[in-house]
Amino acid sequence: MRTLPTLLLSLGALLLSSTASAEAPTVSLGARALLREGDYAMAGAGGQLRLRPFQRVGVDLYADSLFGRWETVRRTDVEVGGTLQYDLLHTDRFSLHPLLGACALLAFADDQDRSGTTANDIWFGVRAGLGVAVQLGDRVTLQAQVQALLYLGHDFNSQRWILGADDSLSVTPMGQGVLAINYGL
Repeated sequence: MRTLPTLLLSLGALLLSSTASAEAPTVSLGARALLREGDYAMAGAGGQLRLRPFQRVGVDLYADSLFGRWETVRRTDVEVGGTLQYDLLHTDRFSLHPLLGACALLAFADDQDRSGTTANDIWFGVRAGLGVAVQLGDRVTLQAQVQALLYLGHDFNSQRWILGADDSLSVTPMGQGVLAINYGL
C-alpha cells in the first residue's frame, strides 16, 4: 500500500528537480484526432494548446468533439480538459512521457427511431496513459498517446419509447488513442 505514496513523492521530486528553460516556455497549437472505445466506439477531432513550462514537463489543454452510434442511439460528446506529462526519455527529436489528466464532458444522446427523444448529462473524468512526441521540423511535432479513462456520470438507457439518463451515478471505464500534430508559436 506504500507504493502509491512513494510513486507520487518520487514524481513530485522529479518535477521539482526539473530545471526551468532559459528561454520563454514553448507554446504550440495543435489539431487532434481520437478513437475511443468503451460501451461503444466513438471517433472525433479537436484542438489543443501545448505548453512546455519546464524542459521535461508538458501541459496539454484541449477541447474535443466525439461522435458514436449504438443501435439506434446517436451520441455526441464535447470534452474539455488537460493533461500533465513528464518526459522519461528525452532527446532533441523524441520524447516518451507518462501522462495524468482530468476533464469535463457534455454527453448528448439522440434516439433516431424515436423522433425528438434525447438525453443529456455532464460527466467528469480522469485519465492516465503513455505518449510519444516526435519533432518533425523546427516548429512541427507529431504526438501519439494511449489513455485509460474513468468517467463519473449517469448512464444513458433506452426503454420502450423513452431515452433517458439513470438516476444513480456510475463509473464508466474507456480507452482511447490520440494522434496530434502541433505547430510551435
